[in-house]
Amino acid sequence: MDGFNYITQLEGDLKACITLCSHEINAGYWNMRVQLFYENQPAGVASFNLHGYSQEEAESVAKNFNTNAYLMREIDEYLWGDSD
Repeated sequence: MDGFNYITQLEGDLKACITLCSHEINAGYWNMRVQLFYENQPAGVASFNLHGYSQEEAESVAKNFNTNAYLMREIDEYLWGDSD
């Protein structure tokens, strides 16, 4: 299993430590674990599965997490609940 780690600023005082792992047996299967910190305190953990992504594509999703509207909405809903 290969792994990549990224730290990124999401919004305001919200940061994420993103760990991206692939599985040797299941090519194109990636797990992205997002550990959230608010004001440097743990705020929760979310996990996303990426199926059918190449290594470059999966790394791009992880590196650009804060620009992905879908993923940011999922984090907002996880932290604050559905606001609709």
